Amino acid sequence: MNESAKREERDAILIAFHQACEKPTAEQIVSWIERYPEYAEDIRAHAAVSLDWAARDADTEVEVSQSLLERGLSNALNAFYDAEQRAKAEANVKSFHDLAAARNIDVVQMAREMNIARGVLAALFNGLMLPPIRMRLIEHVCRLLAITREMFDAALTLVLSQPRFGHAKASGAPTVRARCCDEIIRESSMTSERQRYWLEED
Repeated sequence: MNESAKREERDAILIAFHQACEKPTAEQIVSWIERYPEYAEDIRAHAAVSLDWAARDADTEVEVSQSLLERGLSNALNAFYDAEQRAKAEANVKSFHDLAAARNIDVVQMAREMNIARGVLAALFNGLMLPPIRMRLIEHVCRLLAITREMFDAALTLVLSQPRFGHAKASGAPTVRARCCDEIIRESSMTSERQRYWLEED
């Protein structure tokens, strides 16, 4: 996006923010920063100006102690910081496919290494496997991708929000539905012995 387009987008967001939040609360400011983290500074500045105008236009003056003002400012700054940290964390979340690519491995290789049906892993990677996920499967995936459980959970949340359905047939849109982990394992092409292995807990 060029600078001109970015400025237009920023101005449109600030106008929408002003119309929706004439006297923005801390919660509203945090909500808008979470939605548009790239314009966090602009939103904060605009909110400060809006609140200043609102204070000047007030018919009655409210006497507020210095400690109350400082506490309110501290709470607002903490809320801004938390929102920015959440936005940064979300921006750094990688999908299972991205994590596998970083390790120079794919679903086929991982399935072979784990001795599990490719379709089971594909369902997980494509956001079509609903939690709870069997611990044995989580542990194997974490080991092969060299990731933590927290990274696994973040990737799972991401792919469930953006499922991949593969290629559509000529007759219409794909109709693949997300299913629970155990159902996917039981309906896989694996032998009953291998299915039992993945369905059992250590």
